[in-house]
Amino acid sequence: MERREACATDTQHVVNLSGYVWAATQLGSLDRLRVLDVACGTGYGAGYLGTRARTVVGVDHQPAVVAKCRAQYASERVSFVAMDATALGFRDASFDAIVSQDTIEHIEQDRQFLSEVTRVLRRGGVLVLFTPHGKERGRKPTDPYHVREYTPDELNELLSAQFRSIRWFGRRQGSRLRAVEQHMDTVRHWVPFKVRRLVPRRVRHWIGSLVSRAQGGVGLEALAPDDVEYAEGTAPDTNLIAVCVK
Repeated sequence: MERREACATDTQHVVNLSGYVWAATQLGSLDRLRVLDVACGTGYGAGYLGTRARTVVGVDHQPAVVAKCRAQYASERVSFVAMDATALGFRDASFDAIVSQDTIEHIEQDRQFLSEVTRVLRRGGVLVLFTPHGKERGRKPTDPYHVREYTPDELNELLSAQFRSIRWFGRRQGSRLRAVEQHMDTVRHWVPFKVRRLVPRRVRHWIGSLVSRAQGGVGLEALAPDDVEYAEGTAPDTNLIAVCVK
């Protein structure tokens, strides 16, 4: 997975964190719910949900990643387990809600993944699933980490076989985040990728913030989950989000 460590000045982190914040608003009374975070990455999302939910379990297939998650975010209500998302080691109906952010596009066995997610979700439970918006049926992804990217119709075909109702939403950068990303593109142009790896990320972000503020924008440190927009529908310029009820 390409998800990076939590960093408040990383624009992609802001987007990913906003996904957990938004998902929490869709799940209702979190303090009563058992939540599964599938492919939890570096763990900050499960940590966020754990401040609100009854219990949260984050799973990732890499034991070393899970060990770091435990060290940073585990608590009485948050735990982490190394596990294959296509063969979840939980009993049927173990969870009231599941969050899967930018995961299914990485998985070859997508139908098996959805079958397992559905199995461990209780009747009436909710899956909140995020994935990039595929632009054309059957088109090969440009992202080398992605096995496939789904059009709304393709994803609906998969999900409707498992869930009795689905609501569709889209996610896009808000105006402040979009402007800062444009300023960061200037920095990226100055520092080609091979050289960029030699410059610490926080230094690049500091330079980007200077450029942004010089152009009348905000620094990266001012960005927050509210700088990401969510709306009903599946517009071509948004990610796909499905809120599914079993």
